[in-house]
Amino acid sequence: MDSLEKAHLVSMIRQAAKPLPLVEPALPPRFEALRRAKLEVKPKAVLLDVYGTLFSSAAGDIGLAAPADGGGVSVALEGLAGEYGLGGAQMQGFFRQKVAEIHKGLSHKGSWPEVRVEEIWSGFLAGRGLSAGLKAARELALRYELAVNPVFPMPGAREAIGGLSASGFPLGIISNAQFFTPLLFEAFFDASAEGLGFDPGLLIWSFEHEAAKPSPELFDKAAQGLLSRGVKACECLFAGNDMLSDIFGARLAGFAAVLFAGDSRSLRLREGDARLAQTEPSLVIRALGELPGLLQNCP
Repeated sequence: MDSLEKAHLVSMIRQAAKPLPLVEPALPPRFEALRRAKLEVKPKAVLLDVYGTLFSSAAGDIGLAAPADGGGVSVALEGLAGEYGLGGAQMQGFFRQKVAEIHKGLSHKGSWPEVRVEEIWSGFLAGRGLSAGLKAARELALRYELAVNPVFPMPGAREAIGGLSASGFPLGIISNAQFFTPLLFEAFFDASAEGLGFDPGLLIWSFEHEAAKPSPELFDKAAQGLLSRGVKACECLFAGNDMLSDIFGARLAGFAAVLFAGDSRSLRLREGDARLAQTEPSLVIRALGELPGLLQNCP
């Protein structure tokens, strides 16, 4: 996208932004015990999740991954849908149906395919005889996301990024994401992810790979990038809020995995999920400010 469109979308994010109150979640004993765990190997690289980790998220994830019963229809969504003669639930239903159809068509990508939301909204506009150009579709896609999934930086996120970047170790992201996700950094921190110290070669966005976490494709892509920088998978620390999307995927790739448990809205323990029977995080943290210290306080 060109600079004018980017500036417009960033402005939309800023205008919709408002702090989301956090509630510290109660942790089951086995997770609480991991608050006192120590990393066995000193990390030489750090990878981070975005939604629910660096940014507080009303849905606890990117909007399209939110559960269907995850909070009802917002006033903002009702207003947006009303511009097209629809109710909020109708607009949400259209979107979910299209996501399901595309996922079915991408079954060759494995169990966790990813869509590009601007393509869905381009079809929505075309079906109503409206301009379905890429700019119009991207604007509608962002408006919908902000209506169903407002976001705001987690407390200490900017400082944690700065502390991790100052370590001199490779810093990256693996995130379920859409075209607007990288814009969050410019909207809230006045700099791109790269400008904040993230390695451009370690920015793994799901929409660019047609695969969503915990797909091994995303974690393996990051592992390959780390190896080219002289870092083994076991020397990388990944931090995220979801036991399946983040911890399971990271552990499968051989990373050390930190569960961020700072917000009950976004924490996903997924207890009872059989896929996680043999999966544990390396440790659990309550605040992002703990992350830079992990690079120092281990062997």
